[in-house]
Amino acid sequence: MQKLKSLNWSGFLSIIKCCMIGILVTLIGLILFAVVLKFVDLSSNVIGYVNDAIKAVSIFVMLFCIKRTNGDKLIVKSIFAGLLYAVLSLIIFAILNKGFVFNLTILYDILFALIVSIIVSIIINLTHKKNA
Repeated sequence: MQKLKSLNWSGFLSIIKCCMIGILVTLIGLILFAVVLKFVDLSSNVIGYVNDAIKAVSIFVMLFCIKRTNGDKLIVKSIFAGLLYAVLSLIIFAILNKGFVFNLTILYDILFALIVSIIVSIIINLTHKKNA
């Protein structure tokens, strides 16, 4: 009978820490964007695209942090981290909005985080291999 491997808690905790860094980058980006919106009038389509860009940059920062702390199996970790980032950001923004409504936007946010996480992890792996 094969022994079960123990969970790598330090790797798991580093992923959580990097997810929190990604969420912090998201919050800072959204606050800066809100300040810009005070002075500039933008259409709702542009606001949505900028929000997605802020999330993508945050996911990049999160995955770069994961790569620097524990870089092996980044694509697998990126799927988990993308899901965790999406769920944590949904919880935080539900608390900030004082309510939670389940709709297609939530599924879009989760899918967006997963796709961006996978793409960014591939890019980070490719650029890391070139530099190594």
